[in-house]
Amino acid sequence: MIREIAYDAVKGSLKTGDLILFHGVQRVSKLIEIMEWSFWSHVGMVVIPEDVGMSGVEPLIWESTSSGDGIVDVISGKPKEGGPMLVALSERIQVDLHQQFDTHFKVKYLNRSLTLFELKQLKDFIHKAHDRRFPTTENLVKYYIEGRNFNVPSPDAEAFCSQLTAETFMEMGLISTKYVSNGYCPDDFNKGDNIPTLQPFYLID
Repeated sequence: MIREIAYDAVKGSLKTGDLILFHGVQRVSKLIEIMEWSFWSHVGMVVIPEDVGMSGVEPLIWESTSSGDGIVDVISGKPKEGGPMLVALSERIQVDLHQQFDTHFKVKYLNRSLTLFELKQLKDFIHKAHDRRFPTTENLVKYYIEGRNFNVPSPDAEAFCSQLTAETFMEMGLISTKYVSNGYCPDDFNKGDNIPTLQPFYLID
């Protein structure tokens, strides 16, 4: 038996920099899980509003998805069709469960709090990357294979979920930029054993 925990029981422990992994059941999610041979097909970063100069106390998630699913993006104040967005984490989970997009979720806690410098870098990057698009399924596969196997970068105008997470860590100076961000998959952040860290940090289940 898998002992699950309610979101309300853990949301108070979440901090900026923690990650949320998602297990999806849609076609694209299944494709991603098969490609990486993993249970997890999506990843996003927790952001506490006050850490990036915003009002509110409910945890947000910085993610890149193929559809905003009608959830209000707090940067633009309206739903975004797709790509990088900052949305309420509770709404993302509720919508995913209701629409049967994702069925399981996992928290990966960053073992320390982010520094003021790292938080500033995060805030700047959120606004810098916000207008990117989510790639088509064909391009997602192409960009990931090229990045993973040949270290070839994808176009700057597009970003998929694990790519955005990796680049966010890069912008904060936590992982090396030697390897392109589109060479990362969600399971890399689950296992944590294939991330070239520059700072002493790790992720905890």
